Amino acid sequence: MADLRGSRPAADALGRGRPLSGPATTAGALVRLLHERLGDDLRELWTDEDTVEFQVDGARNADVLTVLRDDPDLEFFFLADAAAVDYGIDAHFEVVYHLFSWKHPAWVRVRARVDRTEPRIPTVTTLWEGAMFHEREMYDMMGIVFEGNRDLRRIYMSPDYRSFPQRKDFVLPDDAADSASAGVNPLERPETWDLSRFRDELTRSTAPTYAPSGLSASAEAGEISDSESRPR
Repeated sequence: MADLRGSRPAADALGRGRPLSGPATTAGALVRLLHERLGDDLRELWTDEDTVEFQVDGARNADVLTVLRDDPDLEFFFLADAAAVDYGIDAHFEVVYHLFSWKHPAWVRVRARVDRTEPRIPTVTTLWEGAMFHEREMYDMMGIVFEGNRDLRRIYMSPDYRSFPQRKDFVLPDDAADSASAGVNPLERPETWDLSRFRDELTRSTAPTYAPSGLSASAEAGEISDSESRPR
């Protein structure tokens, strides 16, 4: 049976030791199922030895992933990873999902295209609660808004930070200065620390002075000899 070939660069150009193609005997059944279940949602499908990859419209990501998870012939129940890719300042973003199923020998990689000028995409936290932290990271680092995420907020940078450090158009000196506190939470800046309470505590002498039973007068005064300090 003929191999399923993908339209990708040669392996050497990608620094990989194997070609980006997969035998039909391994991935063929899965590819046929994907075509049957997803139809026009499939774009740029290709395979390698252990993965079937395709691109979808970002607005359709939750619908496609629902089919992959819930269809009894697919059952890609496990979301192993989700991450964002920036293809350049004149290009687009992608949110990439890696899925696993016990029913198939190949992983599925779904690349959901996101418009750079209006980076919005439906959340998949309704399918996998664990995607919450992946989506917060992509929001924080790339500025992609996941519509429907109930707790979409920064996970690394301070809340007032207005830039996205993993975008290819990010320039650290300029973008960090764009934030009201230069990208640092004010509570973490030494010049904002209020140390008066600690100074008051250090200067206040409210502890009672007494000698526990069994200590000599020299111990009460803070002078303990070697013989008195050693256990017997």
